Amino acid sequence: MKKFIGLLLIVSVFMSCNRPEPNYEGVLMTDYGRNGIESFKVVTGAQGPLGPGSELYEVPMWEQKGDPRVVEISAKDAGVFTVDPAYTYIPIRGKGPEIVLAYKNYNVNNPNSFFESVEENVINKRVTDAYREEARGYTTDSLMNNLTGYENAVQNRLKKEFNSKYFELTTLTSGLKPPKSMADAIERRNRSIQEANEVENK
Repeated sequence: MKKFIGLLLIVSVFMSCNRPEPNYEGVLMTDYGRNGIESFKVVTGAQGPLGPGSELYEVPMWEQKGDPRVVEISAKDAGVFTVDPAYTYIPIRGKGPEIVLAYKNYNVNNPNSFFESVEENVINKRVTDAYREEARGYTTDSLMNNLTGYENAVQNRLKKEFNSKYFELTTLTSGLKPPKSMADAIERRNRSIQEANEVENK
């Protein structure tokens, strides 16, 4: 009977062990995180029963995809565009402790939805703000005529911001649409060119 009870205790201890899943970075917080980054460290393998004030976080280490809401941006002469951005990013390996410390107040306890709240509360806003703020350096016409330059400026800015937040920005698309008046003017111009070409061909 004593052997059986001992076996149960061993199984109980084993089952209470915490082990980071593959392709996650395990981050162990101790002392309730009171000592800042010193309370967080990268760990691998089973951690055993965690005492009071300790918690194991699992940071996904694969590519994530963000999809902020559609927003309006204004050029410096008040031309209004719409932007429907999308982006992908990868957490920087080895920066799990910094990520957990920075975002642990955003419900990151569930490894299956670790970054959803982070994107919603932090990253998406930075992406849309970058599009808004960079647009202020362009007139409506110059933005349309230098769309690649504008998008590159936004991407370069966000690469630095993502890196400062321990992420690597991998892709970024703007889905930018011009003001309706400009879109209508472009359509009329294209239609005129097409009609002129048809007359010339006849």
